[in-house]
Amino acid sequence: MISALLLSPSLGAAPNPRAAEALARSLGSLVRATMEGVVRDAALIGRAEDDLAGVADYAGCAYVEAATLAEGFARALSETRGEIVFVLEGGYATPTGFIEEASDLLLEGATFSGALLRRAPYNLATRFAPSLAQPVGLLAQRAALRGAQPSDLAALIRATKPSRTLNSMAIRTV
Repeated sequence: MISALLLSPSLGAAPNPRAAEALARSLGSLVRATMEGVVRDAALIGRAEDDLAGVADYAGCAYVEAATLAEGFARALSETRGEIVFVLEGGYATPTGFIEEASDLLLEGATFSGALLRRAPYNLATRFAPSLAQPVGLLAQRAALRGAQPSDLAALIRATKPSRTLNSMAIRTV
């Protein structure tokens, strides 16, 4: 089963007044995956100013308060239990096809080497070359993520070096 870590949009920039809404929408996109037994548990990582404790409590997931991703990542990773971890930027929703792809990846077990989730095409360049779309999610083995001190999702992707990109693409919600 997969554990989800959702990153507040405020972690890499200035405080975002819509961070709670962004994370709530991202969590909402994972409900079906949870009901189908693909996603086991979740943790939110955010700043104190984001006021995410209520969202986490309502969703029944862990909450790690941190000023930066590097500060909260190891704590959030320890709050979850799955051997495969899905890291998703808040404000993006997983499409329906994500559940099927993630389920297939679970069958690979220890041979799974990581996968990127990219943002759905949002301009002319990404429509013609979807590989140029910004990565907004990462599926990786827990062992590959241990000890990581990422400053943002891009740094985490560089550290884990995923071997593939998912066919499904995330949709921006906020």
